[in-house]
Amino acid sequence: MRAKTLWRNGALAVLLAALVALWLNEEAASASGEAGSRRMLRTELYLEAVELSQWEDFLAREVTPRFPDGLSWLDLHGQWRGPSGGPEKLPSRMLILIHADNPYTRQALAQIGADFKQRFGTAVLQVSSPVRARDPDWTPQRLENPQLSR
Repeated sequence: MRAKTLWRNGALAVLLAALVALWLNEEAASASGEAGSRRMLRTELYLEAVELSQWEDFLAREVTPRFPDGLSWLDLHGQWRGPSGGPEKLPSRMLILIHADNPYTRQALAQIGADFKQRFGTAVLQVSSPVRARDPDWTPQRLENPQLSR
């Protein structure tokens, strides 16, 4: 019973420390001028590198309409464990999107992955992490866009 009480008290102490750290981080963000920033997600989509004309068509038809406020993409040299169990090289592209975490963007990202797989036959790896972002072009009218709204 004593071990259970010690464990519970330790867990509460860790939780309290995490909450204090989060609160201090918010205070530091406000003090450093990040008050105008928004909590957003940075999502990276890792896709097979297809022919440039096909890629540009895919961006124009599938990605840009869903994320009209902007995106970035890079050509990469990828490697993964293939069906043989060994490493296989895969020319790749990384699509980078900064967006709100809401049902609209979750559905849009899922649809982009499904459309790419259907069109080109390879799956899309999605990695998302929380970020703070600020853009002076995010006017009240643009913030009505479901991509940026929270």
